[in-house]
Amino acid sequence: DAALARLARDPRNADALLDAGNAAMALGDVDAALGFLRRADEVSPGNGRIKAQIGKAMLRHNDPVAAIRAFDEAERSGADQAAMAGDRGLAHDLVGDNAMAQRYYQQALARAPDAEVTRRLALSLAIGGDRAGAERVLAPQIAQSDRAAWRVRTFILAIAGQPDEAVTVANASMPPQLAAGIAPYLRYLTRLTPAQQ
Repeated sequence: DAALARLARDPRNADALLDAGNAAMALGDVDAALGFLRRADEVSPGNGRIKAQIGKAMLRHNDPVAAIRAFDEAERSGADQAAMAGDRGLAHDLVGDNAMAQRYYQQALARAPDAEVTRRLALSLAIGGDRAGAERVLAPQIAQSDRAAWRVRTFILAIAGQPDEAVTVANASMPPQLAAGIAPYLRYLTRLTPAQQ
């Protein structure tokens, strides 16, 4: 509401457009977010923060290729690379470029600890064939009995070619209906490409 009030006074206020885009994303309205962010980019085409947010919005819009382009433009425009590194890594994982994804995850984690980025890194390592590295990265969260970490470990086991063990972990760490629903996928996971995984 505050951003919209500022836009009513000045429809070309790039900061208000950026704030409106961020608010729309926080509310889950990615299409509205993209609309605000694209208008902000038209008003301020060299603004790296705006381009980085467009990358995040494109990622949430399930378009990792466009997200990567936006993140690259953001970097060229001087955006804070570490601030967008976690999402940039996910975009690269979604196109099957695990090595680049891991580089960005590590850049994000060098800036500040982040449980979600740590789980993404562990899963990326597993998809890239480094199960030991994946387990090592995930171990502190597993030791704390973090549910999200146990879910990631389930996928790591399946990716590593241990679907029976993955199903056993899923049955022990997830609600029964969810575990039963995911079991066929866990058994099929090794047949998928890295980008599909």
